[in-house]
Amino acid sequence: VLDPAVGSGAFPMGALHKLTLALRRLDANNVHWERFQKEIAAERTATAFDRRTKGERDTELLEISTTFETYRDSDFGRKLYLIQNSIFGVDLQPVACQIARLRFFISLTVEQQPSDDASSNYGIRPLPNLETRIVAANTLIGMAGPNQMGMDDNNVQTYMDELARIREQHFNAGTRAEKRVLRDKDAALRADLARTLRELQWGQDEARWVADWNPYSQSAAADWFDPQWMFGVDAFDVVIGNPPYVRADFQDARHKATRTAIMDSRDYETLWEKWDLFLPFMERGFKLLREGGVASLIVSDAFCHAKYALKAREWFLRNARILRLDFYSQLKLFDAAVHNISYVFPRLAPGENEPKRRLHQAEFGDVECLSTASQDELTERAFVPAELYVPPPAATVRLGDICYVSVGMVVHAHERYAPGAFVLEDVVSDAKDELHPKPFVEGKHLDRWLPSSNRWLEWGTERAPDLFRRPTFPELYTVKEKLLSVDMAAGQQARAKVVFDNGALHHNHSVWSFVPWHALEGVRNRSIRKQARYPGEEGRSKTRYAHREKLEKTSQRFHLKYVLGVMNSRSALEFLTAHRRSNIHLYPDDWKKLPIPDVPKRQQQPVVRLVDKILAALSGNDPHADSAALEHQIDAAVRTHYGFD
Repeated sequence: VLDPAVGSGAFPMGALHKLTLALRRLDANNVHWERFQKEIAAERTATAFDRRTKGERDTELLEISTTFETYRDSDFGRKLYLIQNSIFGVDLQPVACQIARLRFFISLTVEQQPSDDASSNYGIRPLPNLETRIVAANTLIGMAGPNQMGMDDNNVQTYMDELARIREQHFNAGTRAEKRVLRDKDAALRADLARTLRELQWGQDEARWVADWNPYSQSAAADWFDPQWMFGVDAFDVVIGNPPYVRADFQDARHKATRTAIMDSRDYETLWEKWDLFLPFMERGFKLLREGGVASLIVSDAFCHAKYALKAREWFLRNARILRLDFYSQLKLFDAAVHNISYVFPRLAPGENEPKRRLHQAEFGDVECLSTASQDELTERAFVPAELYVPPPAATVRLGDICYVSVGMVVHAHERYAPGAFVLEDVVSDAKDELHPKPFVEGKHLDRWLPSSNRWLEWGTERAPDLFRRPTFPELYTVKEKLLSVDMAAGQQARAKVVFDNGALHHNHSVWSFVPWHALEGVRNRSIRKQARYPGEEGRSKTRYAHREKLEKTSQRFHLKYVLGVMNSRSALEFLTAHRRSNIHLYPDDWKKLPIPDVPKRQQQPVVRLVDKILAALSGNDPHADSAALEHQIDAAVRTHYGFD
């Protein structure tokens, strides 16, 4: 068992107690456990390069016999040999390692009973030395250089075996003098090993790392971690713990250096954008497992919804078996403001596994089991604490195949051509005049179905729009009809905000346009080419783009007000909630995936008429219309078109 960020040792202690309980239940008299420890000791003496004398081997076996003779009905022997052979910890802070070791010491001490009849020390056995079980090191940085090259060399193996022998002796050493002798031998062997590694073409830095790593130092931490060098372990059965959550913008020189070293190592496949530190712990912990081993960490629930965690969610879905996910968004596990998720990921192929997804309510034990499916059918949204989306049985067309979707212009001075020359407020007005002829909206001006207000944008001057940071292209705004939408922050919107525009509204980047492809027929520019192209526009790029003529033909099959009704429906909200990449934001790319029921135009007309009534009611042309009742009818009609009813 490994805790890669051991802290004060809470998780290894928990593992120790659970394993001790299991042994107590399975082997009440320690008979099998004693025999097993002797078998382990015998295996250690059977290696080809073992240098221990017969006396040393006999002493170790006698020590095991004495331990169980003295503590036959106690947990002492169970705990001692679990700590010696099965539980390991790493932390970057030496003081944390010392605290964790102290907890193990106390756990062993309470299992012993003093005796006035004992020949020495009231019969209390000296506590083991845990420097080679809980080490101060940087878990996230593997050994640099060719850490496998030369491992099979006989001389290297001899040094490794001798170091392992010395460290096992040190684990049980009871006197200061004995420990000093063993530590001196350890240092001499490390120096010899470094010379041998250099002869095997290891770099000077890597060889020095091996020579300089002193497991007995109480104040130094290694800048790297390798389980074979430090523990004699190739891989682990269990990786468990609660790694640190440190955001990318944390202003600390050591943290920044660590992030740089992590990226420079090129060992990670899940890190993207401004990743939090718990993500490399998740990947590193998983990769330290043996085949079939299990990783289970408690991390921030930002893993569920943050954009920077998207790559990690997709990676684990492909490379791990997602056995269980526990969501604690309604339950506080720690005093910190952050909420958590824990997981159980065996290092096995996903197969036909169906992950258990459990939502914990406000009290421990109150758990709701969420819907699931075969892992090979799940998307990264399986990591979101919500019910899984059931695809509509009816035929659909992606919204991105009906409409060109674009973010609006960035209305401030271009940083290169006019740095600091103006900001948005300098080029908008509350009244229309000769200088401000274009109707203009921001996200705050949009409500559902219709804009609530608008302002007026400067246009046709030296600076507007030519010196805008992102001017886009004019046809995006001047088409006869289009739809506009805004971000939908998680938990703040019960419905999407999509409005109908037939007034050539211009807008900034807080608003998104949805323009039917056929309305842009013949308009050619770089922005549109990023989504679709006409024949002959492919150029040298090998990327396959959508065919514009096909999209234009597809978009003509749909009334724009029908599309508006679908986008503002509850069915669309359910899809977006289940498929958007972030629990905090709704992005244009999320909208592009929205399936629009593909029905003939005559079947779209009932929804179009309902939308017209809502627009009339909200604009004041039909004050008697009940928009809530009309929306309910749209929801029912759209649900029927999806085939859900």
